[in-house]
Amino acid sequence: MSVFALSGLINGLIALGLGIFIIWHNWRSKLNQLYFLIVVAISIWSFSYWQWLSSNNSTSALFWVRLLSIGSTLIPAFYFHWIVSLLGLEKQEKRAVRLVYFTVSLFLLFSFSNLFIKGVSKKLFFSYWPEPGVLYHFYLIFAYIILVIYSLSLLLKRYRISSEEKKAQIIYVIIGSIIAFGGGLTNFFLWYDIPILPYGNFFVALYPFLFGYALLKHDLFSIRIIATELFTFTVWIILLLRFLLSETLQEFSINIGLFIAVIAFGILLIRSVRKEVLQREKLEVLTKEIKEAYEVEKKAREKLKELDEAKNQFIMATQHHLRTPLTSMAGYLDLIFGGTYGKVSPRIKETLRKFQASTNRLIKVVNEFLDISQFQLGKRVISLQPDISIKSIFEEIVDELQLEAKARGIYLKFQGRGKMPKIKADPGKLKLALYNVVDNGIKYTNKGGVAIKLETKGSKLRIIVKDTGAGISKEDQKTLFAKLFERGKEAKKLHGTGRGIGLYIAFHIIKAHKGKIWAESEGRNKGSVFYVELPIK
Repeated sequence: MSVFALSGLINGLIALGLGIFIIWHNWRSKLNQLYFLIVVAISIWSFSYWQWLSSNNSTSALFWVRLLSIGSTLIPAFYFHWIVSLLGLEKQEKRAVRLVYFTVSLFLLFSFSNLFIKGVSKKLFFSYWPEPGVLYHFYLIFAYIILVIYSLSLLLKRYRISSEEKKAQIIYVIIGSIIAFGGGLTNFFLWYDIPILPYGNFFVALYPFLFGYALLKHDLFSIRIIATELFTFTVWIILLLRFLLSETLQEFSINIGLFIAVIAFGILLIRSVRKEVLQREKLEVLTKEIKEAYEVEKKAREKLKELDEAKNQFIMATQHHLRTPLTSMAGYLDLIFGGTYGKVSPRIKETLRKFQASTNRLIKVVNEFLDISQFQLGKRVISLQPDISIKSIFEEIVDELQLEAKARGIYLKFQGRGKMPKIKADPGKLKLALYNVVDNGIKYTNKGGVAIKLETKGSKLRIIVKDTGAGISKEDQKTLFAKLFERGKEAKKLHGTGRGIGLYIAFHIIKAHKGKIWAESEGRNKGSVFYVELPIK
């Protein structure tokens, strides 16, 4: 077998292997389908080239030359269609594609006639070199001059306006086109008695390789998978070639066994690499998504922090602006009742008393919300003073709430006649906390009443506020001191205007005194007991 015949076999095997390789990755892709048609045409041309130069008679050589011409006629047509599809010009070049296939079909009709190839004759050391017919000249002009040049012009035109990634792809295609058609063109010199041997035929295999690489490189395939598969296919082709060139039965048996074993090993290797790469790609995608999600969450957290700060500043400013005029109103009312502005008639005084009560309630509400805001901001809201009498605080609370208890027809008892140790506390804030606890008991009691008891437990002062009211369910006891505590239906019936924040404020004030507060109840309508423990020292 001559070296030129061997080049045909090698080109055919490489082209067919690459075609299977590309179509295997994604057979649904039109680009891959057209690429496969190109390599099938190259394989027909290459294998026929091999058989032609291996023929030992003119009849066989002529048959293979004419079969070869079918492949060589189809190559430029599929190539042009593939270029048009690659560049996204199928709509613009629709008529041109149809014209190419129509013209090629006409040439194929005469491929086995003397009009296309007249016969074969001896040229240089080739015993059966083909002689072109009349139509063959037109075929060469159409396929290898007009069609190839027009395809290259489309590539160059699109290259100027493409992205960098697309430009790289087009460059591979242009280089592949020049090598392929330039190498293939060296086969035609002897057809016209130009004594140049077809050495360019050895470079034809680079044609499908570069086109395939352009497809794969820009189709998001891992280079590791490509390298593994190309290496495996190359080994297969070499072993297949060795098998086909076996001269003895022993060589044939060894080569076929080796070929089958390497195919099995290659398939396992490719699957293993693909699995590893795909897992790594999934991990990379997941890592990227986690990183992006973290950045989004970080920005959102920063934005929420800014909004929270703005909200707190707004609330604080609003409360301060509310408290200032309310305090002024309360001060003016005290001056009026003190006679600073002269005598006030009983009728007007009664109205002003109602106005004073409403103003004091508003001041209390504003103070409560101001305390809540300060708790949320983590600010210290108490100022501890030594030697504070808890009995004095409760005497004031009972004195202030006794009228409300009598109005509801219930009792309010303070059982703290014995001597009690003094504690370190913020008298104003502690009074507010304990006031809220006692007031809460009064509001939700219709029968019986509220009893307050003081006792010492080691280094702790325990305050017990027991009522005979609505009681608390086991579920509500868990969230009773939470800001978002939702009062039950029964509680709302008993006291519809309650805001549900008094115990929340009491909890934080007691906590700031390094004490604790909790509630116990046997259930609905069975009363409640609130416990407050404060350190004595």
